[in-house]
Amino acid sequence: MRFFITALLCSLFAGCASTPRQPITSVNIEEIKPRYIETESFKRISEYLTGKENLGDRVVLRTQPQERAGYYFTLILDENVRRLPTGTVVVGEFYTKKSVEKQIHEFPLPNKRPRTKEIFVGLTGEDWPEDSGVPAAWKFSLKDANGQQLGEKQSYLWSL
Repeated sequence: MRFFITALLCSLFAGCASTPRQPITSVNIEEIKPRYIETESFKRISEYLTGKENLGDRVVLRTQPQERAGYYFTLILDENVRRLPTGTVVVGEFYTKKSVEKQIHEFPLPNKRPRTKEIFVGLTGEDWPEDSGVPAAWKFSLKDANGQQLGEKQSYLWSL
């Protein structure tokens, strides 16, 4: 009888511990780090062996997915990226030297996400053909599949 009660308690505790956490309904973008990143910075040893890009524990979103070099914004969240609801989209709005008009890019998050609080969002290929300079102003929004805003952060110049 003692074995039965112990087994029952262990399974109860295991069931409570494995209850999935609910997706979040809001997130704070704590910081955004902009910088130019070369193609070589994304290469790992496994890529030389397999020929396939290995992102490891990073979420990398690009305007031109086949191009790696470009101007990246690292969004640092207060929550783990895995906790964002399925169908979450990162909306990036930019003013660059390329055009007087505002550029808007939407980046759907992949369904399979690593445990990280960072999202790399890159203007790559023709969207950022130079390795110098910076966007004049930018704004990022995280939206769920229904278009509800989860979080937002913008540069100082955006608000002017």
